[in-house]
Amino acid sequence: MNSIGERIRFARKKKNLTLTDIKHLTGLSTGNLSELENDKFMPSANALIALRKTLDVSIDWILTGEEFTKNCLSEKEADANNQKNPNYVIKETESATYLLNEDETELINGYRKLDKEKRRDIQGFIHVCLQNTYSPTHKEQNNSLNVDKDI
Repeated sequence: MNSIGERIRFARKKKNLTLTDIKHLTGLSTGNLSELENDKFMPSANALIALRKTLDVSIDWILTGEEFTKNCLSEKEADANNQKNPNYVIKETESATYLLNEDETELINGYRKLDKEKRRDIQGFIHVCLQNTYSPTHKEQNNSLNVDKDI
């Protein structure tokens, strides 16, 4: 399964659901679902959340075919970065050392208060934001906008 549409179709069929079933469970139109499964466009954040809940798969899997994995800094990298910017806090765990600024600390503390479902939503949202930020289509759209930068 190389595409988002293929993964959505696979998960839907695995659960023995029709497009009409998905429509009733998510509120997404059958036409919209068909276009998603045929890779006509990328799903919105709301569609991803609804499909994740209905199909019982992660948003990361829908978008990439892989589950979410965590990246962290080595202790040496964290020490070097902390010396460059003292506004960061080093958070050490048994297996890793993380370098966090004040905003990141606040976000992580808030994230830890969320239930598992909300955490998966946040992970998927971040993934979508990152994918949209770095996709060639996004860059082309931004370059083609006629924006007065002095405003």
